[in-house]
Amino acid sequence: MSARSKPTVWIDIDNPPQVQYLVPFIEAFRQNGANVVVTARDYGNALELLAQREAEFQAVGTAFGASRLSKLVGLTRRAQALAGHVGSAKPDVLLCSSRSSALAARRLGIPSFVIVDYEYANLSFYRLTGSMLLYPDVIDTAPFLSSRVRESQLHAFRGLKEDISFAGTDTAAVAPHDFPEIQDDALVRVLFRPPAENAHYYAPMSRQLALRALEHLSRKQKAVVVFVPRHAWQTEDLARFAWQNEPVVLAGAVPFVSLLKAIDLLVCSGGTMLREAAYLGVPAYDIFKSRIGGVDKYLVSIGRVQLIETAAELDGIELRKAPALAPLHSNPNLLDDLVQVVLEKASARAAGHDLRSIR
Repeated sequence: MSARSKPTVWIDIDNPPQVQYLVPFIEAFRQNGANVVVTARDYGNALELLAQREAEFQAVGTAFGASRLSKLVGLTRRAQALAGHVGSAKPDVLLCSSRSSALAARRLGIPSFVIVDYEYANLSFYRLTGSMLLYPDVIDTAPFLSSRVRESQLHAFRGLKEDISFAGTDTAAVAPHDFPEIQDDALVRVLFRPPAENAHYYAPMSRQLALRALEHLSRKQKAVVVFVPRHAWQTEDLARFAWQNEPVVLAGAVPFVSLLKAIDLLVCSGGTMLREAAYLGVPAYDIFKSRIGGVDKYLVSIGRVQLIETAAELDGIELRKAPALAPLHSNPNLLDDLVQVVLEKASARAAGHDLRSIR
């Protein structure tokens, strides 16, 4: 393969959860003969997680802010910075879950693939960028189409994105994270993840139910909460309650498999951590109050997630130590499958072929 025909794949990581399912693509693309360029936004503990995994990357951009205007300005500025940074590398294709990098790819004139597993996020932006949406086949296409995404932009895959996150990981060999603050081994360790209050799909009822759930857990003598905030200020909510056992606040980044193996159950307001726990077999309770997506409905249908829709249902949380189920492994070949989908376009562009004929 000539230097020109060897494709270059650009991977952009926009927030911490994306580290888990985008990093495995780096080595997979390289093993398939591609060059790889990685960028990441300095947001949450994303850069710390990338450093833990010894991934080479260039940091571009920071947090955008909570208001719609600040998000729009931040997105635009980061897109400009990304286009300037990766332009010299002349990538042939982008893989991301990020609006800013999809916009930068549009400006650079390269195709982009976006991994999506929540269909009620605002996806209309990707009609503008012409991105191809890669999504689990348990999601119905109707919400995508109602967002004005063209049917030709949709590519369903068998399995869940967590098949990628856990690809190549011997979960049995991973040691559980040590919590020195928890001295009583008899306590049930409850990992708690509050709502994404800056997300555009956030519903205030999610916060209300999360606070009721914290209050409920604070009264339990045999439970200790391991609190994993999405935003630093969310830890202030813990002071509202008189705790039977002082909660542990997870301040630094912890590898996700090690963290999930160290707890007994998860209470979470939707998101990637909920799906990772369910996939690994950890009892998972969803207190998300926005629209429930197809992936979560699927996990509920197979008994991997239990929905908690009202405060009255919090008593349904079983505070017990129980062996986790076996990992789901819904499609062990998913990483390779998606690598080939992306490389088909990347290789065609590197060879100078007409991309419009590649679907």
